Amino acid sequence: MDTQTAGGPSSLGTRIRHRRQALGLSTAEVAERATLTTDRIDQIETRPFALTGAELLRLAHALDCTVEELTGPRHPATSHQPPIAPVLEPMRQEECIVLIRSGSVGRIAYTGIDEVVVIPVNYCYRNELIIFRTAADSAVAQFDLEPIAFELDLFDEGMRDGWSVLVNGHVRPATDAETDAARGHVDPWAGGARETYMVIDPRRITGRRIRSW
Repeated sequence: MDTQTAGGPSSLGTRIRHRRQALGLSTAEVAERATLTTDRIDQIETRPFALTGAELLRLAHALDCTVEELTGPRHPATSHQPPIAPVLEPMRQEECIVLIRSGSVGRIAYTGIDEVVVIPVNYCYRNELIIFRTAADSAVAQFDLEPIAFELDLFDEGMRDGWSVLVNGHVRPATDAETDAARGHVDPWAGGARETYMVIDPRRITGRRIRSW
């Protein structure tokens, strides 16, 4: 049995990547578990590929799931079926940092004038700092040294598992050196004039993972 894709990353390749990230594994670690090369894992996750049945079985084993969980519909046939033996686990800080480093979109939360504000941001992780771009007249650009929370997550409703990472710290304008380090690595989806670089200095990084198999 061969599974073939064409054009770009397939839904299977995307699901394999998300599963790997949810487990906090690198491509090298998955390659070792599945007895495949790192280049092969990268190809499966990002480019067209032809996947043999044996490779699919090894990948499912490496990712602690079944072939059906990788290839089946994203949503369960019975949407209200309770999860099987759900387990909520704390993640080590090192795992959280791997997920932050590999991501590009998160949410920041801060206290506005009379309410808590939560907005999505594009970011990059450089030199143990979270750096994002915003407009010079935006509210968050005025929050120099104010406490802020940053969160990112990934959930698979079909597999009923996922993870979330929470960073507590302070936000401040980026220095010239930090701006140079982030330049070209942060591309706000919203577009417009967003040339003010802001930095979140992490004070505490925590994460949780839920597994339901």
